[in-house]
Amino acid sequence: MQKCSPINLVQTGRNRYEMSIYSGELTTECVLKQVSRLKKAFPGIPVEFYDILTDRLKECNFNDKRLIDSVNNVIDNCKYPIPTIADFISFDKLVKLYNYEAMCKKVSEWGIKVWKEYKKIKVKDKMYWYDLSEINQ
Repeated sequence: MQKCSPINLVQTGRNRYEMSIYSGELTTECVLKQVSRLKKAFPGIPVEFYDILTDRLKECNFNDKRLIDSVNNVIDNCKYPIPTIADFISFDKLVKLYNYEAMCKKVSEWGIKVWKEYKKIKVKDKMYWYDLSEINQ
């Protein structure tokens, strides 16, 4: 189960993490534009829904790009007459984080060039790496 995280991390197991590819801020202008799109796509959504959705977006550290992608995903894939807040909040694109042991294994398989293709990040006082190409996809 995904949880909202201030640093956009999701723990997928003991000492295993994934990181959201999204970062940045959520602007009022973007929220208003996306709410307008949703009102056109789903005219049956009650007005109060948008207040709760906006609160949840802020608390779950959404940014403009993630909100736009989330709204597009719901518009394209919602199978019910009206979407739920969870349909928006659960949308994310994650990249796997590798610990030092996993990176050493990659070096033994692919050579030292691996270190240039991964970027490191500190998670709970431990170093992890993620594949830069996954972020760029």
